[in-house]
Amino acid sequence: MTEAQTLGDVAGFLEQHGGEAVAKTPRGGYDGKGVRVISSAHEIEDWLEDGLVLLEEKVDFVRELAVLIARRPSGEIAIYPVVETIQRNGVCSEVVAPAPDMDLDVEQEAIAAAKAVAEGLNVTGVLAVELFERAEPDADGNRVAVNELAMRPHNSGHWTIEGAVTSQFENHLRAVLDLPLGDTAPLAKWAVMANILGGSREDLAAGVPGALVDADAKVHLYGKAVRPGRKVGHVTVIGDDLDQVRERAVAGAAQIRDK
Repeated sequence: MTEAQTLGDVAGFLEQHGGEAVAKTPRGGYDGKGVRVISSAHEIEDWLEDGLVLLEEKVDFVRELAVLIARRPSGEIAIYPVVETIQRNGVCSEVVAPAPDMDLDVEQEAIAAAKAVAEGLNVTGVLAVELFERAEPDADGNRVAVNELAMRPHNSGHWTIEGAVTSQFENHLRAVLDLPLGDTAPLAKWAVMANILGGSREDLAAGVPGALVDADAKVHLYGKAVRPGRKVGHVTVIGDDLDQVRERAVAGAAQIRDK
């Protein structure tokens, strides 16, 4: 990551990195906000007027992964299965646990990266490590690249409420209190969490009865005002058939959004 303060800084970075870069604002960025993929310095001229901009090399990848890890001060760690996160318009739309068709080497590398970050930063509590899975190894032979860190329970781990022996929230509290960490084993072969992103209803609760027609759908609303693309809740379904589980979770979220 490089800091840029002038158009010349940005142009120089682009020249050194194949003509494309990912630009980020240093504050206020989340869910696709404060992030732009650029090929010209003038595309972020407005951001430079407000101060420095962070630049990163654009990474070619096949999908996004996440590893959730809990760590207590005494050093014990507990790791949840590696998941795939599916993005729409820069916002996480679905989380599939575990990540389908996971190569063992990629899985081990992702877990090793999460452990290295948690231990290197002396993390207490839950940490989410979001990663890119590369199509081909980089120059150092790595198949994953760390994209983002979240030092807290995270959207990529909400599936654990119904889908794991111990939820991320319980393990976060256990870790903060330096108590033994709970079992992170999944309760079913598959869990899919579908985020409720905005919607046309002012009262999302009105859509819940329709979603609960599926007796296995678990609905969580966050009490937030509805805005386009905003995470205002999620629906989780667990089961043995991935296609069915995913279809049902997505259908439940759509029912609540009413669109």
